[in-house]
Amino acid sequence: MGEQAAKIGKKLEGFGEQLFSGFGWIELDRDKEIKCKRSSHNKRTHGLDLVMKFDNPYISKKQGVVVECKNRQMQSITKENIEKWVKELVNSIECAQSSEELSDFDLENTTLNTGLLLIHANDSFDEEKYWKYLKEIAVSGRRNPINIFIAGNNEIDQWNSLITFVKSTFTNNFSYIYPSINGSTKTSSNCLSINSLYSKYFFAQHTKMIPRTQDGVQYDFPIKQAIMFSFDCISKDSFRYMWSMFKYYQFEDCEEYVFVFYPRNTGDIEKLYS
Repeated sequence: MGEQAAKIGKKLEGFGEQLFSGFGWIELDRDKEIKCKRSSHNKRTHGLDLVMKFDNPYISKKQGVVVECKNRQMQSITKENIEKWVKELVNSIECAQSSEELSDFDLENTTLNTGLLLIHANDSFDEEKYWKYLKEIAVSGRRNPINIFIAGNNEIDQWNSLITFVKSTFTNNFSYIYPSINGSTKTSSNCLSINSLYSKYFFAQHTKMIPRTQDGVQYDFPIKQAIMFSFDCISKDSFRYMWSMFKYYQFEDCEEYVFVFYPRNTGDIEKLYS
């Protein structure tokens, strides 16, 4: 187990150790080897870097995620390699879905059809090349759909910043909000879904306690905050859109509205005050 932890720890350098637990995801196993069950894969075994799960309000059950980590120099991050990594991840998930090696883990009421490919350039990240490769890769279809998400340096930095900000700004009275799930009222959760990680906007709520005094006695008074995070480009138009979303999803029951932006470029903060 110690050797396995060291191996995956080396792979995760640059990703952030709290990257997944910070989203409320549960780690089931790491550096897991499972038998290959399909001759078309041309392999004897598959190696799973991380197997995670989280509560997904969108499907009313838990969602399983197989995470593959690639920590490479930028010259090794090519279109051909990305296609190969995606294919390997899809094949791993296909065999993981009926793997005896995972039978000891709690996958009851869990859909295991999702993969997350983390690609980290450990020297100098070339964003233009990276996006060019993603647009050009070709992935063959499957009879049973498998969802693959890909994240590069920018997404990894963005998610780590989110985790750091939430931990340093809010207390335990914090949860993510999924408005109007299946036409019903909004749902709160301590988990941030993988779909939300790739969204431009997502919601949360927090209850902060402020000190007040009455008749000489000091007490904590709760203030309910509605929070909206934005990974979109910062502009006055995006701010107006966010404000309209608060109204559309009926957050009138909150005393404070909090807007959280992710600055990408020099001068982004000034845009909000100009």
